[in-house]
Amino acid sequence: MVGGVQILSVEFVKGAVEVKDLPEERLPQVAFLGRSNVGKSTLLNALMGEKNLVKTSGTPGKTREINFFRVNESFFLVDLPGVGYAKVSIKQRNVMAETIRNYIEKAEDLCGVVYLVDIRHAGTAIDVLTVEELRNTGVPVLVVASKGDKVNQTELRQNKKQIKEKFALSENPIVVSSLRQTGFDELWIEILNALRKSNET
Repeated sequence: MVGGVQILSVEFVKGAVEVKDLPEERLPQVAFLGRSNVGKSTLLNALMGEKNLVKTSGTPGKTREINFFRVNESFFLVDLPGVGYAKVSIKQRNVMAETIRNYIEKAEDLCGVVYLVDIRHAGTAIDVLTVEELRNTGVPVLVVASKGDKVNQTELRQNKKQIKEKFALSENPIVVSSLRQTGFDELWIEILNALRKSNET
């Protein structure tokens, strides 16, 4: 059990660099996005009850493919390349941005995007712009604050309020810590709700 969800099976299916390379299997997808080094890969590992299934790195921009992980034979969790700063060429950054944009706009089975914001920085200008662009595509976006173990209680309260205001959220964001595995219950509830809504349409 992870965050109240029973994980029966997890499998890395493939990495894609273009929309034409997406898995042929028609399963609903929830994608994870955020700035480089915000902790996407580490969070995905923890959510799926794995340690090393999703490749992690201290080098920003390590994830350059769209990586698909099939969970419980019923849906995909998707690890997207980081947005914003990455230690790669400007040309490569532009390619990654285009890859993300094409996937968001054209993936027919995408149910929603979990956008991670580092709680310590309470959202940068790039984060705000990216979330605006995501919302403009019509895809549901859930803003989640990562690295909750890196701030004290005062900073936590202040930064949650800032994130709520910056991203025009109706309530404070979910705060997760992959290290302490906190916030997982709330996040899994939102993921499963997005998957359920997709099945209803």
